[in-house]
Amino acid sequence: MKAARPVLLLLALAVVLAPFAFLFLNSVKPAAEFATRPPTLLPSQLTLEHWRAAFDPNGDTARYFWNSAVVTTGATLLTVVTGTLAAYALARLKLPFRLSAVLGFVFLFVRFYPKITVALPYFILARQAGLLDTRTALILAHASLGLPFVVWLLLGFLEELPKELEESAVIDGASVWQRFRRVVLPLAAPAVATAAVLTAILSWNEFLLASTVAPNLAKTLPVRISAFITDKGTLWGPMSAMGTLIVLPVMAFALVMQRWLVRGLTMGAVKE
Repeated sequence: MKAARPVLLLLALAVVLAPFAFLFLNSVKPAAEFATRPPTLLPSQLTLEHWRAAFDPNGDTARYFWNSAVVTTGATLLTVVTGTLAAYALARLKLPFRLSAVLGFVFLFVRFYPKITVALPYFILARQAGLLDTRTALILAHASLGLPFVVWLLLGFLEELPKELEESAVIDGASVWQRFRRVVLPLAAPAVATAAVLTAILSWNEFLLASTVAPNLAKTLPVRISAFITDKGTLWGPMSAMGTLIVLPVMAFALVMQRWLVRGLTMGAVKE
């Protein structure tokens, strides 16, 4: 059984990395080879023409990359801060008439409905607020998508923290904010980091709302990549190059945060 584990791990790794490897190979494949039947997996020669097409000389790709970075950072900070405070309130503060359970169900219910149902309302709200086609509108939209997920991810963890630690802080005269900042937050750091990683990935890859409320000036990379689908056909080479550009930062970020991610996802899974 032990001898089969490396084989299974290599098989799983191949399944996970195969789409990215195929994406990268397409980004360096000559354009003529996309029309061959059957399509070739490996390029006959390497070319950077698709990368030059993706990084156009007008500098638009750099602007789209900057928009994605700003929106992802802003949405992650806003979502994690508000989500952590909301999860702590639901886990610790005593609200009347089972209000905690009702609010928790509301957060969960918001997560259920598909994003397409809120695209038009977000567009109307952004237009009426004068935020249409701005990074601010996109940050608020992405934060609203990630907030229910963050609340429920942290709620289960915060409910498992020993209440005796906070009771000791109360005896020492600590306020609610002091207990949260000095006792709860350091213990919940792995779970908060996990929420930040998953929220950042969600915001970085989001397409529907980005194309709805920020189609031009605040356009992000996922919206930009759709422009390679034209009336004359799909530009597979530049699309693959842009897709590789989108994937690489997420992979690097996940590798850096891997230790926190695994620890945060497994904390609270075993109850004593």
